[in-house]
Amino acid sequence: MRNLTKTGAGRLGRNHTVSILVSKAMRVVVLLVTLGALLLSALPAQAHSALPPGHQPVKYSRWAYPSQVAYGPIENGQGSTGIGPAAGAFLTLPFMGPHYITSVFDHCYPDYNQRDHLCRYDGTVASAKVGGPDPSFDAGFAQTPGGHDYLYYSGHDGYDYGLYYEPVAAAAPGRVTVANWLVPGCHTCLSGQTIEIDHGNGLLTFYGHLSRIDVSKGQYVSRGQVIGLSGMTGTATGPHLHFGVYHTNGGGPVDPYGWGGSYADPWSKDVGDLWVGGSPRYAGIAMPHVSVTAVPHDDNPAVFDVSWSSPGDGARFTVFAVGPDGNRRLWSGGAGNNGGQTFAGKPGEAYWFWATVTTNLGWWDGGGSDVVRVPHLNHGAATT
Repeated sequence: MRNLTKTGAGRLGRNHTVSILVSKAMRVVVLLVTLGALLLSALPAQAHSALPPGHQPVKYSRWAYPSQVAYGPIENGQGSTGIGPAAGAFLTLPFMGPHYITSVFDHCYPDYNQRDHLCRYDGTVASAKVGGPDPSFDAGFAQTPGGHDYLYYSGHDGYDYGLYYEPVAAAAPGRVTVANWLVPGCHTCLSGQTIEIDHGNGLLTFYGHLSRIDVSKGQYVSRGQVIGLSGMTGTATGPHLHFGVYHTNGGGPVDPYGWGGSYADPWSKDVGDLWVGGSPRYAGIAMPHVSVTAVPHDDNPAVFDVSWSSPGDGARFTVFAVGPDGNRRLWSGGAGNNGGQTFAGKPGEAYWFWATVTTNLGWWDGGGSDVVRVPHLNHGAATT
């Protein structure tokens, strides 16, 4: 009996211990679930929760055009860096037309870590210690007008241009090595839809946050060729183009503007001013500009000659006729920089014509003719 009693007591002790362990385990599970919920509800980290300099944390809110675009200096393809081109200079601007520069390459130090200053290519140092945009820095470091995020933020390894869902051009000829989501399957990671082009000189160009990709991996592209549309995929806080230049061997980023400071470049991996001629310029290509005319015949005003033309190599036209009902109908099309055709209208009705063109480099334009009216027939007049 004594032995049986001891055995029973042992079972009860073990059961009590197991009960305590299960209770503790359940508490740990509840704690972990609670912590997980808190983490999921927390603000995004790093770039998504950048703070206005000199201020306490503010609630992050995703902002878009025109907050990011209408701020900073304008790159218009006419400025001068004051720096001579490097021996291997090969770049032109990756877009056409004036656009805001919303972030610059930080020579101190392009690793995306947030510091209290940044160093521009001309040696200017901007401080974030002043509690808002640095009044001594004409580019506007570092708070957006809305106070929600950085524009000229420290640690940036390229240039952001304020393109609002606009064509992006190859900055130099080369072979496409990436044309996909930078992190496949993740539409909100890093630079989102991204293109990389290897230029065969040890350097590649990088085009991030695209809304559309028009090229494929392995494809050869020409200077100035449209490769996609800008956007705000990935971690972008507004529509823009992230443009970067990097060593193909993994040696890190370089500033295409080079270094013109009065002191040694803090970023030792730069290779000089990479813009053709030493300053950023648009690609020297013929851009399309559609012209459409409709001219009635002198002997029969119901018949008129419609012609269309545009600069640009390999132009492909599509021409529409718009009648009195206002509906646009496909009328003609084909290749060639110039075209024309005769159109016969009906008495008393008005017409106009619209043409679109796409060049062999992917640029497009559209334009319309003036409205032409066919006069009413006089009573008893014959039609031809």
